[in-house]
Amino acid sequence: MSQQNGSHAQEHAMLRFLVATSLASFLGVGQAQEVTIEAIKARIEGVYDLQEWHRNGEVVRPPLVDGRTVLLNGQIMYISHDRGQETNKRTIAGFGTYVLEPGKFSYSYQSQSWITETPSGVTVSEKLLFEGVRTFTVTIENEGVHFRATNGPQEFRFTPEGMSYSDDKILRVLRRVTEH
Repeated sequence: MSQQNGSHAQEHAMLRFLVATSLASFLGVGQAQEVTIEAIKARIEGVYDLQEWHRNGEVVRPPLVDGRTVLLNGQIMYISHDRGQETNKRTIAGFGTYVLEPGKFSYSYQSQSWITETPSGVTVSEKLLFEGVRTFTVTIENEGVHFRATNGPQEFRFTPEGMSYSDDKILRVLRRVTEH
């Protein structure tokens, strides 16, 4: 009887292995081209157009907000205009660099400008949104790529259609305009 139980255990192990490898093959996991740096770059690089800006439980869309984000050849840059509040209009622009390594994405900003227009006047700040480098783990999800911060709640999700950015909740949704 124990020989029969051992045989069933081997059959179950083999079945689990076959299901796992079939599923991995179907999802593209384990295929060499799916995990290369170049394959990930092809899925994330391009120009993105701001479609939604989530703020205080409200979703603001163009023309009240407008913006572009570009990821290309290790460079990241963006500009966005928030005209959704009549008494507090803001333009934010910045640029920096990113590094893509196996299983890891990191980026930092070298320059950012915050221009705020209120009824009392215009203010300009050159303060960076964050100091240093933010690092993310990289996973492939079907046709998309998911970056999850290693030290915080921030996430990027890239699909063939676009990108979203979250910090505990969705903050920005962007549509891919071009590929690199």
